[in-house]
Amino acid sequence: MAESAASHTTAPTRRDFLTLLTAATGAVAAGAILWPVIDALNPDAASEDAARLIVNVADIAEGTAKTVQWAGLPITIRKLTTAETQANEFVVPESLPDPAGYTSRVNAGYPAFVVVVGLNTATPCTLEGDAASDPRGDFGGWVCPCDGSEYDPLGRVRKGPATKNLAIPRYSFLDAAQIKLG
Repeated sequence: MAESAASHTTAPTRRDFLTLLTAATGAVAAGAILWPVIDALNPDAASEDAARLIVNVADIAEGTAKTVQWAGLPITIRKLTTAETQANEFVVPESLPDPAGYTSRVNAGYPAFVVVVGLNTATPCTLEGDAASDPRGDFGGWVCPCDGSEYDPLGRVRKGPATKNLAIPRYSFLDAAQIKLG
């Protein structure tokens, strides 16, 4: 008798089938409910476009700058003159309040362009110096009208209460005429 009990297997019952069917239906329903919720958390196309702004830099004349708003910040793009490049290329970084060399402040492929966040690092104040007629301080870069901090054309702090260089946002050149921020 023990032999027949060990070799006897139980066939699936209707109850087992209904349990399996209910579990499968529940899993499909949970997926149908959760998928739209998870998908809604993804950024929409408009916010993705705003996160990656493309700026035309072909219209920036030497010695001037263009400021655009990106991610709530003023981003300043300056095209250096040959004289500005030569005057700042060999400044000894250790002589600056926040040491930074020329190559760390420009893109190697397009060294005439400087891209910085146009806010003073000591006080959140918009800088002057984009137009050639704007005050540019003793170093020919930017001046803060709020506290008098001065920056050179590469955005390195040179004088004033500020002790940090202007921030460099994430950017890349698409070509000689376009920069993508973000």
